[in-house]
Amino acid sequence: MPEGWVFSDKGSGIFVEDTQIDERFLLGYLNSSLATYFMKKLVNTTATAHLGYVEKLPFRRPSDELHLAVVEYVDAIIAALQSDPAADIGDQRREIDELIFDLFDIHAAREDVRRFYDTVGRVEAADADQAASA
Repeated sequence: MPEGWVFSDKGSGIFVEDTQIDERFLLGYLNSSLATYFMKKLVNTTATAHLGYVEKLPFRRPSDELHLAVVEYVDAIIAALQSDPAADIGDQRREIDELIFDLFDIHAAREDVRRFYDTVGRVEAADADQAASA
């Protein structure tokens, strides 16, 4: 984080101790449909992620090739969104998902995880809209 930034239990920070893991790889993993599935189904079924929840997520060290591929897709997403905040990054997200599924040897359940990911985002947005209008 840039100097002077703060974080707390609701705006957590992640500190990467392993210099072999690029922060952009973690960004790709943590935004993948599988990490969302793990968080919502295994770690914490509520809408908030308190301190300690992220460290409970399953993690596997990627091969150098997979690591680099995720980083390159994350770089492409960042560049696209910096150029146009409304850019369609769906293809890059799907490619990252495929790589993360491969990392965890997830084969048969990929579509179920994708459906859950697509549903959880819409459900949480609808819940937030309902709470705001109440």
